[in-house]
Amino acid sequence: MAPAPEERQALSVGLPGVHRQVVERGGRRFVILDLPRVDEASLHALRATLQAERPGALAVELDAQRREWVGDPERWQTLNLLDVLRAKKGTLLNAYLSLRIFQKRFGSFEGAEPGDEMRIALEEAQRSGATLALVDRDMTITGLRAWRRTPFWMRLTLIFALSFGSLRRKKARPSEAQRARLQRRFRRLERSMPAVKQAFVEERDAHMACAIEAIDAPQVVALLSTAHADGVARHLARGSDPAGCRDAVPPKSVLSRVFPWALSAAIVGVFVLGFALGDAAALRDALLTWFVINAICTALATCVALAHPLTVVASALSAPIVSLNPAVGAGMVGGLVQLLVAPPSIRELEQVGDDIARLKGWWENRLARVALVFVLANLGSTIGTVVALAMFPDLFGG
Repeated sequence: MAPAPEERQALSVGLPGVHRQVVERGGRRFVILDLPRVDEASLHALRATLQAERPGALAVELDAQRREWVGDPERWQTLNLLDVLRAKKGTLLNAYLSLRIFQKRFGSFEGAEPGDEMRIALEEAQRSGATLALVDRDMTITGLRAWRRTPFWMRLTLIFALSFGSLRRKKARPSEAQRARLQRRFRRLERSMPAVKQAFVEERDAHMACAIEAIDAPQVVALLSTAHADGVARHLARGSDPAGCRDAVPPKSVLSRVFPWALSAAIVGVFVLGFALGDAAALRDALLTWFVINAICTALATCVALAHPLTVVASALSAPIVSLNPAVGAGMVGGLVQLLVAPPSIRELEQVGDDIARLKGWWENRLARVALVFVLANLGSTIGTVVALAMFPDLFGG
C-alpha cells in the first residue's frame, strides 16, 4: 500500500557537499544528512548545516566503542594492543579494521578519514546541548554476523576481499557520481558475497532506522554515511520494523563448535593408540611429523607477514601445541610476541586507516602487521594440521 501524502519521503539538497533528505511521517520529521564526498569543504558545510538545523536530537552512525575512538583520538592513540589481545578482544580490533576498510572501499575521501564527519557531529552536539543518540549496531556483531553467515568455503575469499580487495586509494568523486558508483559496487558485492552485503548494509540500514525512530523527539537530525542514508530514509518513510533493533550474533554452527574439539580429540587419540599398540617407531614418526609440519607451515605463513624472527620462532614452536586447544591459536601467540618485539608507534595508530588502504601498507604499519600475523599464523597452523593428519595413515600403516 502506498504511503499517504503526508508520509511521503521528501528530498532536498543542503549546502554544497551535504546531501539532505527529509522524511515526514506520523507528525514526526526526520532529517537525514550525508556527505557523498568527505573533504575539508564538505566538513565545513556539515558544521554550518548542523548549526542551522539546531537539532534537539542528533543521531550519528556510531556505536559505543567507535564513539570512544572517533570522539577521543587520544584514547585511540594510547590504546594498549597487548591488553586488547590479552582480554581476547582481537575480534573487536579486527572488526574495527574491517569496518574502516569497508568505509574506505565504498566511500569517497580526500584529505579526510572515515569518522571525521562523525567527529564534527559529536562536537556540535556537545556545543549545542542536543541529545546525542548512537544508532549504529555494535561493530563486533556486524563482523560476526557477516563471518558466521558466510559459507565455510567462502570465508577465505571474505578475508582477502576485506584485506586486499580493491584497496587502491580512490579518487574523490562529485556527489552524484559517487552515489551511482556506490550502487554499482553494492550490486557486485551482493552477487559475490551476499552475507556481507546483508550484514554490513541491509541489516544496519534496518537497525539504524529502528534506533532513529525510537528516539523520543518530534524532529531528529541523523548524520549517516552515504552507504546508508538512502536505505535508512526508505525504512523511515514506510515505518521501521522493531525487529531491526534486535540483532543477535548467529550461533556457531554445530560443525564449527564440534569440529575443533573433535579434531583435537582425534589427534590425541591417535597418539594414545600408538602407545597402546606399542609401535614406538610409528608413534615417534607421527609425533615428529605433527610437530615439524605444523611448525614449518606456521613459520612460512608468519614469514609472509614479514614478522619479527622471534615472532616466527614463537609461532612455529607453539603451533603444534596450541593447535590441540581450540581456545588458543598460533595467531594469538604470534600477535602477542609481535606486539612485544615491535610495538606500533602512535603515528602508526593514527595512520592505520590510510595504511591499510594500500596493499603494502599492511606490512609497513606495525599495527596492521599484528593483525596480519594473527590471521596468517592461524591459517598456517590450520594448513599444517590438515597436512599432518593426511600423512598419519601412511605412518601407522593405514
